[in-house]
Amino acid sequence: MKKALVLTLAFALGLGIVAFAAPLSGEWCADITIAPQTPEFTAFDTDITVDYTVGGWVFESVTGFDFDGWDTQAFSAVGVLGAFTIGSDLVFAPSTALFTSWDSTVGVSIAGVAFNGEFLLTDIGSAWLFGATGGAGDLSLGATVYFNGKLDPYGALAVQTPGYCFCFSSVTFDVSFPFGCIDLVEVSLGFSAAYGFDGVTFSVTGIELPGISWLTFDADLTFDDGAGELQGKTLTLTPNLVIGDSNCIILYARLVGDDGVSCTTEGALSITALEIYGIGLSFDPVGVTFSSYSSFDPNDNEDITGNADYWEVFTISSEADSCCGGGLSFALDTYFSCDSGALFDWAETDVSISYGLGSNLTFSTGLNVTDAGFTEWTIGFCVTW
Repeated sequence: MKKALVLTLAFALGLGIVAFAAPLSGEWCADITIAPQTPEFTAFDTDITVDYTVGGWVFESVTGFDFDGWDTQAFSAVGVLGAFTIGSDLVFAPSTALFTSWDSTVGVSIAGVAFNGEFLLTDIGSAWLFGATGGAGDLSLGATVYFNGKLDPYGALAVQTPGYCFCFSSVTFDVSFPFGCIDLVEVSLGFSAAYGFDGVTFSVTGIELPGISWLTFDADLTFDDGAGELQGKTLTLTPNLVIGDSNCIILYARLVGDDGVSCTTEGALSITALEIYGIGLSFDPVGVTFSSYSSFDPNDNEDITGNADYWEVFTISSEADSCCGGGLSFALDTYFSCDSGALFDWAETDVSISYGLGSNLTFSTGLNVTDAGFTEWTIGFCVTW
């Protein structure tokens, strides 16, 4: 009888665990970096993500650790409540036990009009955003109003002035419509508490020159009565180079005007040069990709080679299936520098390997070798459930 009771309790407990764990999912990833020449550990990062799904909602916790200890803690929730889509993110600084930010969004669509709102609370103040967009035929309309808020350089809501007042900051209106022979005209109109009428901009893109299909222009007619650098009325024409697709050779090119980038009414429109600032080659003959990218301008190194210090990179990479439902990926990047004293101006080689031991467990490693020697060795894993 006791054995039966124990088995019954164990079975009930097992069912309870399964029932509770079924909505749980997540990921645990960790990386440790070693400097072989020292030798010593130079970096350690691990993140644990846990998701709990219930009623169509996903509640998530993200916890991060490094050499200094517990450095990241964030909570989020995303789901649907009736006709409303709601999201919320809460971030803390664990090492100082301080609150960082709480950012919540809500959106709903009613009769073809989409409404959205956002509330941001930080340790220095709060900000609000409300918006609406809709359309009627070829006409599209949108408006966004900010209260003690603004957009940061990355397009995210930020606090405009330290404080927690619900104070009007600005409002922008966006309209787009076809006009005559122009397929699309975009109009942006702004007002703010600081300047009243900020300005209005009319924009047209893709203006073609007859007989020159590889050259188009974007036009912006702006009247700025606010704090902009170009106050007054300004017409800006920006030339665009249209380059066809290639399956093998890639040319990086741009048009250069009077000021190197674009032309305005400050002078006559003049395109002085067609500048070729890089070239690339990539092909995949047998499941292994070979590629080579060269930058002719140091300012473009990072965009072309992925590393601002080097003007050329040669890459060999491959992806394939591993055993037990996992995946295998491999990449070898070799960089070259103009001032290197090594053979062929070699400067650095990076190797990265990822091996999936099943569908939920992946091991990875990476090596970094430069003209200073074997500088880094990184070992990591990532497990999901």
